[in-house]
Amino acid sequence: MANSIMSVGVSGLQAAQVALLTTSHNISNATTPGYNRQQAIQSTNTPLAHGNGFIGRGVQVSTVQRIYSQYLVNQSLQAQTQSSQLDSHYNEIKQIDNLLADTTSGLTPVLHNFFNAVQDMASNPTSIPSRQAVLSNAEALVSRFQQMDQRLSEMREGVNSQITSSVTEINSLAQQIAGLNMNIQAVESSANGQPANA
Repeated sequence: MANSIMSVGVSGLQAAQVALLTTSHNISNATTPGYNRQQAIQSTNTPLAHGNGFIGRGVQVSTVQRIYSQYLVNQSLQAQTQSSQLDSHYNEIKQIDNLLADTTSGLTPVLHNFFNAVQDMASNPTSIPSRQAVLSNAEALVSRFQQMDQRLSEMREGVNSQITSSVTEINSLAQQIAGLNMNIQAVESSANGQPANA
């Protein structure tokens, strides 16, 4: 019976030691970016069947787990994804807006000139200078549309180039993540399936 009492006491001391080591690890990494606090999870040892019933055999540390919320991690990743998507969208739309809304080289001044010339010609249809003004303003409008088409095509090519570059970077990162996952699986399988918290 004394041996049994000693083994129960030793199991409690060993569990407490693991808990203290985990706590000191948490304190040491308190300022480490990206670190998640860890906790030693204790469970009872399988009791020993005895004539009077089952006799407890102490405690064991079943695992050390990270304390974090998967829900919050998923929400954070989703928010970062949406933010990046909206930033990219804003940057491209801003370029198009600047192209179309520019007060000197945009579409507005050329359209005003064209419609003013058309209105002038409508009020004086027999005037040759009014007709000539409509033709020259129409040519200027067509030229501005062609310039904008060329600039929009350049922007499209730039976006396609960025997409190609991003896909290459994503593929590289995916390969690195696959390598990390293989290392994590190897570590966890060598530790009898315990999670690789660090």
